[in-house]
Amino acid sequence: MTIQDVAAYLRMSQQTIYRMAQQGRIPALKVQNRWRFRRSDIESWLTPEDDGASRCVLVVDDDPTVGGLFAHVLQPDGYQVSTALTGQMAIEKVEQQSFGLIYIDLMLPDMSGPDTLRAIRQIDDVAKVVVITGNQESSLLQEILELGPFMVLVKPFEPEKITETAKMFV
Repeated sequence: MTIQDVAAYLRMSQQTIYRMAQQGRIPALKVQNRWRFRRSDIESWLTPEDDGASRCVLVVDDDPTVGGLFAHVLQPDGYQVSTALTGQMAIEKVEQQSFGLIYIDLMLPDMSGPDTLRAIRQIDDVAKVVVITGNQESSLLQEILELGPFMVLVKPFEPEKITETAKMFV
């Protein structure tokens, strides 16, 4: 598979796939000057061996109603949802537990979303991350996109989008 094929398959941008391949965060082979991917490697990477963590979701948002919405939507489908109101709380939770998926808001009271993601990547460099934001024009969005999240959800979003992203990555 090419970068274009993988980007379409994962519903991600080609730039994100390219960056992840360069960083070794997605299984890829470099043949001459082009990245190549095996579908079986991508599928295995998407569905890691279940150590119980894959159904654990962390929602990092300073608005407790957002975490409550995620819990309300995901728990009936068997996901275990934890919340963190600050970047520091999120970092502490990631130090204590593995998560199959982490949703991070761009704007947090104690540190930015990009700073939170950098700290999380130091603990878990393959964490699957979805950015949630109400401000698509923010310079923080550009900054966090360079860190390779899997997707961006723009607030307000429908509950179906939450379910869709969870099923896509966990």
